[in-house]
Amino acid sequence: MSTMTTDATQEKRLATPVETLTDEELAVLGQAAGVVVTPYLTDLDEALRDQAQATALRGLLARGIVSPPEDGSPERAAGRMHAEPAEEGRGEVGLMVRQDVLSLLTLRQAAPSVVAVARTGAFAQDFWYAHVVDEYVLLEEVSTDGLHRFALGHTADLPALVAGAALHPAATDGAGEPTTLTATDPATVVDVPPELTERLGATYLRCDVVVVRRGPQAEGAGPGPLTGVFSGPSGTWTLTAEPGSGRVQAGPATTSDVRRRLAALAASATTGTSAAAAYEKGDR
Repeated sequence: MSTMTTDATQEKRLATPVETLTDEELAVLGQAAGVVVTPYLTDLDEALRDQAQATALRGLLARGIVSPPEDGSPERAAGRMHAEPAEEGRGEVGLMVRQDVLSLLTLRQAAPSVVAVARTGAFAQDFWYAHVVDEYVLLEEVSTDGLHRFALGHTADLPALVAGAALHPAATDGAGEPTTLTATDPATVVDVPPELTERLGATYLRCDVVVVRRGPQAEGAGPGPLTGVFSGPSGTWTLTAEPGSGRVQAGPATTSDVRRRLAALAASATTGTSAAAAYEKGDR
């Protein structure tokens, strides 16, 4: 599914691809971006967004993902755009959403927690999300051109899926001395020292991983700690940042420990516990 240097084979084995949609198609279907990025639509001028969404509606109609409004006028619907799925698959403007896509959108909206991974390689960047709903997990991979590739898996496989998404498949154990990075402004993102990226070379994969909670369980919780993973054939390092602290703890790590940390993040998304508690408890 990905152009990044991740364990795509693992994901293909544990999850089934179901659909690919664009930023603007999701907007037409009434899907607010929420925690998921919309790279293409965000960069469009306001004047061009309606035109892009009108084109997206025509594409959805042509692919059979939605059916025309009851009055038989796609042009009329294009002027109003948003077709938020409602009861029995009907949208606000009378569009009928195909059942498999409606189920996908329902899972996406209903997920109380999302594991979000921002991935950066030497020559590419993308974003990976795992929307957790009971025993199912909806995977969403977003490329910088605004393509959202969806796949369906089981929550029991989430630790392996997160590790496959965030850890370089050829990663080796890290070496060196731990360090603390500090920003003058706590709201500022701390830049990673150039020495680290130089040490890992051009083959490293950087991933920033966070668990986002939505709905009642998110009230007063705030964002969780951000876990960064730099991994590749030349070694593996982890970075941990508490929101608003302005400090990042960075240090070398073994790949087995990184897998345990990622498994703890996955466990926190499925149980509601903190990642630290899941790690100490050994939920992996």
